[in-house]
Amino acid sequence: MTQWSGKEMEALGDEIVPLFGATLLNPSPRQRIPCIGTILCVNILVYFHLMAQYQYHTEATIEYMKNYLEEFHCHINTFNLFHARKSTKKVSEALKQQLTFVKQEEREGDPTWNNPSAAKKRDCVDENEMQIESDIAQHLVDESDFKFVKMHLLNHFSDHICQHGNLLNLGSDHAEKAMMDLNQAYVQLNRHEASFLILRMIARKEVFKYRELNANALKKRRDDDMPLTNAPINRMMNNPQPEITTLDDLAE
Repeated sequence: MTQWSGKEMEALGDEIVPLFGATLLNPSPRQRIPCIGTILCVNILVYFHLMAQYQYHTEATIEYMKNYLEEFHCHINTFNLFHARKSTKKVSEALKQQLTFVKQEEREGDPTWNNPSAAKKRDCVDENEMQIESDIAQHLVDESDFKFVKMHLLNHFSDHICQHGNLLNLGSDHAEKAMMDLNQAYVQLNRHEASFLILRMIARKEVFKYRELNANALKKRRDDDMPLTNAPINRMMNNPQPEITTLDDLAE
């Protein structure tokens, strides 16, 4: 999913811990430590998420949230392997090819390489491949991180609660609705001088809104007191507007 809504996040929080527990129930000895770290990390994040939805907070609940967040960051490195950027993955692919070539040269340059049997040679190649995979995985872990805005915002939840009350009062619905005109204007334009064209399109919409408000106000006055508004309404209806070619013409 490329974008999550609030209801989808809540549904995920209800289901992700038992799903992880069932999926990682019987790990191999090599997978045991990463699996434990993964379940702990997800479990702690769900605890933080549930506590952030409290309608009433105390100093104790805020301290719980801070502790959960610290523990979450202690275990989040488990997911670094799966959160590598495209540039990091490209570097890893190039590194893998280089290591494979170096190992091959080392094997073929060894004077005793032709002495072992084919099975022993195959075992040696497999061992080199496993070592390369381990090095690549470590490289991905070292070069990956979760330093992006949405993860950083979690650090400010406790301060926001102290300043503004529970987080349920702070929604993004109004801000997102205010951005709808900007998004719609950008989609409809050809991206050439986008800022100027977006502002002009929004200004044009605002002018139409003002015009509608004025017309509704005139209509209301006409309904309240017919003699006062007959003349303006008639003039507006009988005198069509001249051709509108600029934003100034439209505003007038």
